[in-house]
Amino acid sequence: MPGFIPFVLHLARAARNRRHVAALGELDDHLLRDIGLERADVLAALAQPRHRDPSRMLKILCCHGRVFVERVRDGFAPRPASCC
Repeated sequence: MPGFIPFVLHLARAARNRRHVAALGELDDHLLRDIGLERADVLAALAQPRHRDPSRMLKILCCHGRVFVERVRDGFAPRPASCC
């Protein structure tokens, strides 16, 4: 059972971050653009399965941009970003 506690902690962190990402959905589009996101980004992050941390997807979109997501989807190695 050594993997049970880390798994539960991961689920708790994912749930907490899901609430924070949902709160971002309450912001208007102008404020979302100010932090480098679009409403579609927030909705896509929240559409992930509940056991995944949606904040990770938002960090990737914000720091690396959509080109990074496309590179990962196409199987190319990602390049590190300076902000992360």
